Amino acid sequence: MASFRYHEGTGTGYFVSNTWDFFCSRVRNYGEFLLYSSLFLGAAAVGMAYTSCFIQGISWTLPVAAVMFLIVFSVYNLNRKTDEAEDALNHERRFSITKKYERHLFAAAVSAYLIALGIAAFSGIAAFCVVIIPLVSGIFYSVPFLPRWCGYRRLKEIPVMKNLVVSTAWALAFSLAPVYLGNSTPGPASFIVFLFIFCWTFVASVLPDIRDRSGDSATGVATIPVLLGVARSRSILTVINISAGALMLLPGFTFLSVQAGIVILASLVYSQGCVSTIDRTTKTDLLCDVISDGQFMTIGGLCLLVSFLPRLPF
Repeated sequence: MASFRYHEGTGTGYFVSNTWDFFCSRVRNYGEFLLYSSLFLGAAAVGMAYTSCFIQGISWTLPVAAVMFLIVFSVYNLNRKTDEAEDALNHERRFSITKKYERHLFAAAVSAYLIALGIAAFSGIAAFCVVIIPLVSGIFYSVPFLPRWCGYRRLKEIPVMKNLVVSTAWALAFSLAPVYLGNSTPGPASFIVFLFIFCWTFVASVLPDIRDRSGDSATGVATIPVLLGVARSRSILTVINISAGALMLLPGFTFLSVQAGIVILASLVYSQGCVSTIDRTTKTDLLCDVISDGQFMTIGGLCLLVSFLPRLPF
């Protein structure tokens, strides 16, 4: 027994255990960097761009994929730079990583948006103007420009305004940028995509607010969950999902394909699953940062799958 204790720290089992722990630690570190550097969100944006093109029946091209990846990666990194006080309270791990690499991420974010604008400029002034919308919205959303007498310094501090600004900016970008980058013109399906992205973004922006309501309340950020509580917030998101589904699918019978309807319906069910689960699980970070934010990786894959079905109109 004494001999066994002498060798248990240096034997094969110890080596395998240490190797496995080292491997898991590396995977976790790389995973957290991909997540908190917004590279994961950029990848999800590629799926969102593909979904937008699929519903509108337009070509999904490398410039479309690149531009949407770059602007999402850029905007979220720039936004986190202005949200350090909230992150330090609500997301200690994310804050430590983004703070450690802040100079590199800031330089990458600025460069990414400049590249996206350069690509868009080749497709004309309309594409350029649409691509710049998230940047302008992000500035007005995060920078304290409001007069002190109004009681708020940033748009994100005004109840509901944060969610509306974010949702409108991304809905415009993802519904129109693929159109103009492809030198096409918007149609009725573009409006459906606008509603589609607006609904998803609004829901996806409230879910982290439910998770972060304690920190937001402490820092004076009046979000929907802070004002109304979790149960009412969940009910509001459910109503939004159902209403948006009706607005998109009922008129869409005349010009959407069966495949597009399947994709929209599946996305609404996916979002509702996140709404129903939030605050009922201990894995809220996983739900908000991976499952909800990564929804369009799954939905984009569904688009690819159903594209092999016969493309019939409703």
